Amino acid sequence: MSQEELKQRALKITEALYRTTDLFSDAEPLKWSLRNEALEILNMHPQNFVRFDGLIKNISLKLDLASSGTFISKTNFEVIKGAYNDLLDRAMSIKDNCQNLLDPPIAIAMRRASNILSDKKIEAVSDNNKAVSANMTDRREALISALKQKGSSSVGELAKMLDASISEKTVQRELGVLVASGDVKQEGERRWRRYFIG
Repeated sequence: MSQEELKQRALKITEALYRTTDLFSDAEPLKWSLRNEALEILNMHPQNFVRFDGLIKNISLKLDLASSGTFISKTNFEVIKGAYNDLLDRAMSIKDNCQNLLDPPIAIAMRRASNILSDKKIEAVSDNNKAVSANMTDRREALISALKQKGSSSVGELAKMLDASISEKTVQRELGVLVASGDVKQEGERRWRRYFIG
């Protein structure tokens, strides 16, 4: 259904509501309230779906109230209420179709691919972090083990005892962490500094 067809359907429902509420007294506020909301629905753009939905739900409640408190046949109100609910369903269909036009298959596919790549990247980074963390823990355990075995040692001595691929700078950095955590003690200044287990 096109927007123009939806507008024509809304017009017919509004006409039916006007004919039904003609039987109300002009002093009855519900008469004017129903008519005002019917006109607002008639003029509402269906793509403003949240507002459209709210208006139809509101007018449905007022139609229930009108049907329970007047001498007019309830059937009239039930027919109008049903017509408004049908109008809402058709407006939703138009909204979904418009959204599909804005999101062609290629755009959807690209967005999905982007999400998948993003998820994989996050997993890869997480795995790398775990590997780095494990390496750091292994090095610190090796340093503590070497200090327990050899006793007081310098950075250079400890580096030679460990894997040759680990630089003295890395050993010094790991020792700094162990000193800060209280697992290792240090004495002396700069290049004469030695490390030991307290």
